[in-house]
Amino acid sequence: MQVQVTGGDRFRVVARRLRTAADRKDLTRELRKGILDAVPALKDAVREAAPGYLPDRYVTELLPSLRMTTSTTTTGDQVTVRISATAKGQGGNARQVGDLEAGVLRHPVYGRTRALKRHALHRATSMKNPWVVQAVKSGFVTEPMTGAAPAVRAEIEAAVDRVLNKISGG
Repeated sequence: MQVQVTGGDRFRVVARRLRTAADRKDLTRELRKGILDAVPALKDAVREAAPGYLPDRYVTELLPSLRMTTSTTTTGDQVTVRISATAKGQGGNARQVGDLEAGVLRHPVYGRTRALKRHALHRATSMKNPWVVQAVKSGFVTEPMTGAAPAVRAEIEAAVDRVLNKISGG
């Protein structure tokens, strides 16, 4: 999921003035901090909305292991904030967050925790923990982030304005 602020004119002016500013590093750091301070609202929106997209028991397993990392790019006339969502399951195996986003939850059948009868005639019954695919509501990451994006855009634009004011001497 990417949130872009392409309010072009102001950011273009800030980028141009940052190149010639005496305290360029401090102002760039402040701009990046302002951008990163706005991002937790997106992450919180995903965590709050997850129960509406996934089964209750799975949400209690997924949310503690859900990690969302942020990277920002400030080039040209736009600010790009990229948030990557990952999660680890039992044994350190990666959970399929991309599949969950697409509306597919793959899990073992409840109650099958041991191997069934094992003998030569019925090898097919010896499968331990058969897995099933369950359909869930898609967009558990993108939809909450899209809903929270306007507020985040406003915060990023405010950070751009603050840096622009400091460059202008205000």
